[in-house]
Amino acid sequence: MKNKRVLLGAALSGLMIATAGCSGGAANSGKQDDDGPIRIAVVTPESGPYAAYGEEQRQGIQFAADEANANGGIDGHRIELEFADDLGTPEGALAATQRLVQEKNARFVIGMVSSPEMAAVTPKLEAWDALMIGTQGQSDDLTGKSCTSRYFRVTANDSAGVNTLAYWLTEEDLPQWDSIAADYSFGQASTSGVEKTLEADGSKLNAKLFSPLGTTDFGSYLSQLGGEGGLVVSLAGSDAINFLKQALQFGVLQKYDKVLVNTGLSSTTLAALDDERLVGALGTNSWIPTADTPGTKAFVEAYTAKNGSAPTENIGNGYLGMQAIFAGIEKAGSIAPGDVAKALEGLSFDSIQGQVTLRAEDHQIEAPTYVGTVEKTDDGSLALVATAAIPASENNPEANPACRLG
Repeated sequence: MKNKRVLLGAALSGLMIATAGCSGGAANSGKQDDDGPIRIAVVTPESGPYAAYGEEQRQGIQFAADEANANGGIDGHRIELEFADDLGTPEGALAATQRLVQEKNARFVIGMVSSPEMAAVTPKLEAWDALMIGTQGQSDDLTGKSCTSRYFRVTANDSAGVNTLAYWLTEEDLPQWDSIAADYSFGQASTSGVEKTLEADGSKLNAKLFSPLGTTDFGSYLSQLGGEGGLVVSLAGSDAINFLKQALQFGVLQKYDKVLVNTGLSSTTLAALDDERLVGALGTNSWIPTADTPGTKAFVEAYTAKNGSAPTENIGNGYLGMQAIFAGIEKAGSIAPGDVAKALEGLSFDSIQGQVTLRAEDHQIEAPTYVGTVEKTDDGSLALVATAAIPASENNPEANPACRLG
């Protein structure tokens, strides 16, 4: 087995992310009560291919808020959550966030799933005197050329995600691979990185397929997959579920020697499919519930005790985002978003991933990423079991000099 890791961070910085047109943006004249509650705008999709991810984000955020309030709040402030549906679109995200910030005075924003949604909102944050924590969208540009002083990200960016894929791609000694990916920044970055990694490793990427977000019938894509070597799947949400279900149904997945899924092989996906033929498939993610850290074990135990089931990956991402907000407020000794933003720059804090740092240069988290293998657990369910944690020192690309926070 080879273990030659190829890092491609710089190669992905040029990929574009979608942005929405302006709608509003006037500065909010309202002020937070310095002694009042911490109001948090939870903006998530409640429909579309990422609706399940949105629900999971809300569960993790709610758990963190309940936990904090049960312990007296954060720095003496009670946590109050305000919820809105972003419709899974950039326009919806912009409208929902603006409403919660300006009408509900909820100036800490969290929960969006896709990068285009976040890209629509981040340019408005300073004018609104708000602060956003990114808990899922991976576009390099959000902490690269489109970075802003009020946006921080607690999950891996596309470059770190591809570097994590490279762990498996170079471990598996296969001469050829196929790829199917979502047709937007996440899938495009993943495919580009996979192709460069394979070329550097002397392997070849044959089929490069892209499906629109929300695809339900993958028949025309399955007919183009030859089934030789390995298959990389860079789909998420219901797209990942639909593709894997149909690929199993028509026997396409079983033809490949290895199947590697970029972030989409979550607990939710495995529960929805409940198919033992996925045992042995490989997956990557920013955080997984089987990670071997004290913080993860404590969180999984507490969440399971309260809810009767273990947290999924996206529940953990929402919880981690709240940990960042709380750490910034405690460091700042203030609930003013501008003060908290300054406190978060370069801040190291304990989290479910151990001690992590929000890099001052671009506000990207420095944290490990995880690789795992699908296994059947003692209770008969399927789980992505962590087999390695790749430290940030090996996985994170350097801060993009195009990021100018001012």
